[in-house]
Amino acid sequence: MDKVLSVIVPTFNMEQYLGECLTSMVTQKSQELLEIIVVNDGSTDASSAIAHGFAEQYPTLFKVIDKENGHYGSCVNHGLKAATGKYVKILDADDFFHTPDLDTVLTCLGESTADLVVTDIMRVTIKGKIYKRGGYLSFHGKTFDIDEIGRMSQFKGIMMHYMAYRTQLLKDIHYIQPEGILYTDDVWRFTPMQAVRTISFVDKTLYCYRLGREGQSMDRYVMRKNADHYLKIANHKLDIWEQVKDKLSPGAYAFMENQLLYNEGNTLKFGIMYTSLTNQEMKALDDRMKCLCPEIYDKVATCKKFVFSSYRYIEHWRQNPLHYQFPLRWKMLVYANDVILHLTQKYKFLFH
Repeated sequence: MDKVLSVIVPTFNMEQYLGECLTSMVTQKSQELLEIIVVNDGSTDASSAIAHGFAEQYPTLFKVIDKENGHYGSCVNHGLKAATGKYVKILDADDFFHTPDLDTVLTCLGESTADLVVTDIMRVTIKGKIYKRGGYLSFHGKTFDIDEIGRMSQFKGIMMHYMAYRTQLLKDIHYIQPEGILYTDDVWRFTPMQAVRTISFVDKTLYCYRLGREGQSMDRYVMRKNADHYLKIANHKLDIWEQVKDKLSPGAYAFMENQLLYNEGNTLKFGIMYTSLTNQEMKALDDRMKCLCPEIYDKVATCKKFVFSSYRYIEHWRQNPLHYQFPLRWKMLVYANDVILHLTQKYKFLFH
């Protein structure tokens, strides 16, 4: 029987979580309809041995690719080359699937003709306990054209954890994930949307997203440290935008434009507030945005997400971009705010 879903599991030194991740995908139906591709990114712990153990026990369900370390994007690219399922989804090795709904989702995927299938997620604590459910309740059971939904604010911010693309769609656009950098999940929810025409919403929860792990890429301090990765992602997305913007349907245009707004805004935020990037690097990005997407350029400076208290720092930075310095009084407030948020988030998830 043909596989209806290929799940790519990028793995680097995740022995603590990998067993739970892989076990969550083992059901009687999944052994017929699911293909799990574990891409071991040069792990130095027992991750490879754990993955191969599952492949030996369930040979029709698991494939293992061992490769030299090349970071997240290279894992996705290796997985895509090996994927044979009708749809494809990424599952990080420290996360897992909600097993009770897996079989129903597989059935839905087998019957679906949509380019993108969206399932709900659960945010869970470091211990795997449910913290918060996330989903698209008002969209459940419906299929939309991209021009119907691309402009809707509740859809524009969709995370990769909700998404399963039709595999052939990715192959048709010769999709390649950027390699050697973090935050390429932003590209996963951006670039393929140029070709998506129909989006279907399934009333089931599949992805369980673990919060609060030490060193997680979405940790505020890790993000500040890797601001240059945000810059590379923002420029990569502008490269894609330059190639496709004149060919997009109105809905796809609106969706991808919104993604650009948050990419540039977050990049400038980290660069300006924390001096994590040079003014020259930020100005080059800002100039590209002004040229390629002037509507977004104007919105970034006034977007509430990128205004600290009452201070429009992007707007002020643009007045003297090569010599701007973030005011000390605001910087002290930013750092104090970050410490409070970091501790609140860390202990909230730890003791939940």
